[in-house]
Amino acid sequence: MGFFDTDRWNEIWQTIRRNRKRSIMTALGVFWGIFMLTVLLGAGMGLGRLFRAQLGETSTNTVLMNPGRTSVPYKGMPTGRWWNLENDDIAAVKELPEVKYATGMVWASQFYASRGDRKGEYAVMGHMPDYQKINPERLLFGRYINELDMERKRKVCLIGTQIWKDLFPGGEDPTGEVITLQGTQFTVIGVQKRQSQMMSFSDVERTIVLPATLVQQMFGMGRTIHMLAAVGGNDVPPRVLERAVKEPVFARHIISPDDPKAAWVMTTAEFITKINSLFRGIGLLTWIVGLGTLLAGIVGVSNIMLVLVKERTQEIGIRRAIGAPPRAIISQILSESFVLTFIAGVLGLTAAVGLLSLADSIYYQAVVVAQDGTNVSWQISFQTGMLSLAILVAGSLLAGVIPASRALKIKAVDAIREE
Repeated sequence: MGFFDTDRWNEIWQTIRRNRKRSIMTALGVFWGIFMLTVLLGAGMGLGRLFRAQLGETSTNTVLMNPGRTSVPYKGMPTGRWWNLENDDIAAVKELPEVKYATGMVWASQFYASRGDRKGEYAVMGHMPDYQKINPERLLFGRYINELDMERKRKVCLIGTQIWKDLFPGGEDPTGEVITLQGTQFTVIGVQKRQSQMMSFSDVERTIVLPATLVQQMFGMGRTIHMLAAVGGNDVPPRVLERAVKEPVFARHIISPDDPKAAWVMTTAEFITKINSLFRGIGLLTWIVGLGTLLAGIVGVSNIMLVLVKERTQEIGIRRAIGAPPRAIISQILSESFVLTFIAGVLGLTAAVGLLSLADSIYYQAVVVAQDGTNVSWQISFQTGMLSLAILVAGSLLAGVIPASRALKIKAVDAIREE
């Protein structure tokens, strides 16, 4: 009996039809198993893609430092002492052989900015040129802050896309135009769009970025820096980079190198590693839960095939009596379990892919179009789909192994005598 024998497939179809309700209920288990596995995998992959999209082109081997309060007495200096980062700390860190780039960030506050009769309230931050190398943002127009802007404390600014839309509703290139902030006029040198959120520390679309030295002067901050960021070389371990950055900074401010509370320090490489480990754990849990649900459906198919074999004991016995080889009996049982499981599985996989496609469309409209967010797909990859299909085929054949073995144990004489 060949694979394409129409009589064989007609017999399989008739067997399923005779047990329609039982077959449908059993198939639902397989349908739900592959459906849940695919949806969970899509959700896990989508979250992973979203996290990677949030990173953008941010340097992954970065150390962030924020000053705190000392907790260890050192060289005659008491505990509980507050201290501030300064411009000279950035310069000292830049000289380290382990460091590629170093920058400082200064926070101001929320202020009204205007152009003509249009105005809005926006955040103001002070950046240094290396910030764009450490945490690149997409420039729609113009350029970023440079060293000359810093040295001369030029009244120049970058604006976010929302500010551009608010103050320049015509959508024109605003570079070279003037906006008013705190009663002072600033020349727009560029428009930036959020590319990552790893080190933004503000809503990029609603933030005005000025040279850090200018912010310090405008708001009487002296040479204070609120946060330091340094990027190490590709071959520099995160812990080595952290120690290298802390050493000159702590030495300048007479802080014990072993003081654990003098500064908040975070290495992005370790943070990213932990997040990636979390997503790997989520992926593993997804496979365990999904495969467990799918296995329950396959066990259901195996059970119904055992019932069908028992109900067809006489039929199988007669076939054995007239010379049907064991291979033909096994092939028939496996074919029936394969058809039932495979059809239900393909329908479940198709439904799940359809649901994920719908989620893609909803996300695109709600986030990408409405909020100008990052476009992320929640669909499973082609390789994952093929792997799910392979598991389904293997499961469908596995479901028929025990029933087929049971059928082979039936003796022709005993089967014919059975009523």
